[in-house]
Amino acid sequence: NQNQMDPKKPVRRVGAKPPPDRAQKAMGCLSLKNPLRKHCIAFVEWKPFDFFILFTIMGNCVCLAVYTPFPGQDSNETNAILEKVEYVFLFIFTAECVMKIIAQGFFQHQNAYLRNAWNILDFTIVMIG
Repeated sequence: NQNQMDPKKPVRRVGAKPPPDRAQKAMGCLSLKNPLRKHCIAFVEWKPFDFFILFTIMGNCVCLAVYTPFPGQDSNETNAILEKVEYVFLFIFTAECVMKIIAQGFFQHQNAYLRNAWNILDFTIVMIG
């Protein structure tokens, strides 16, 4: 029985999820052991991060709905505040994009960032923003 147990291989519980398939290197230089990549992987896979991004998307939608376009260069105080808040949203979405690219790789691996349709949409919107 002792020979069946490989000391180098961790024992996996019955019914546990297999570890995710990740690219060995992201962007050609960041290995799975790279501290920055490890932190990005942990952060983007953290469930509260998903909720934060969803609430940020909802907040951005509310701000877009409240914004009132005026003819020419006219505006009001609410619009001026909303234009500044839009930079906060842009920063959050850009940071999400960069962290996911570092964590998942850009496009070479089968589970890379740009191999997911939602991420392609996110990336396009962030680049346009």
